Amino acid sequence: MEPTVAHRRAQQVFASVLAGVRAEHLDASTPCEGWTVRDVLDHVVGGNDRMAGLPGEGDPARAGDLAGAFPASAERASAVFEAPGGLERTFELRIGPVPGSVCVRMRTTDVLVHAWDVARATGQPSDLDPELAGEVLPFVQGFLRPELRGAGRPFGLEQPCPPDAAAADRLAALAGRHPGWSPPR
Repeated sequence: MEPTVAHRRAQQVFASVLAGVRAEHLDASTPCEGWTVRDVLDHVVGGNDRMAGLPGEGDPARAGDLAGAFPASAERASAVFEAPGGLERTFELRIGPVPGSVCVRMRTTDVLVHAWDVARATGQPSDLDPELAGEVLPFVQGFLRPELRGAGRPFGLEQPCPPDAAAADRLAALAGRHPGWSPPR
């Protein structure tokens, strides 16, 4: 699948999960350890905006309406990658300089995994776009090096997951989520 197409699809998956989020969900725990639904929304919107050179997470201008800020942020991020030279340019990320061809895959993964987090946290189906999740898996398997995993790092330790589990569950497990996670009662 072409990387910019995969990126748009991940953004669409997130939008569909976001449509099921209600105000009472915002402070709920997610499988992303230590993060609430609100934190995940801020991270995704902020990550999208960072791609366009705008403020990232914690921007007070959008704090009151993260759900409303998402569609425009998704469009801005997609436009950056789809612009002429978007996949060739270098993006300065927390992990260092990254070529656009890798950065778009990282954003796709981030958005899709966090869609899984929000779906789980809000009781929605989490078998998200099996074709896309299957496409993303090989990238994640090759990309997630040990120095990116563990406490204080962008990803948790890989979690056990049955090989016949849904592709989105396997992707979440690779990113450090427990595939059987359910909201605390």
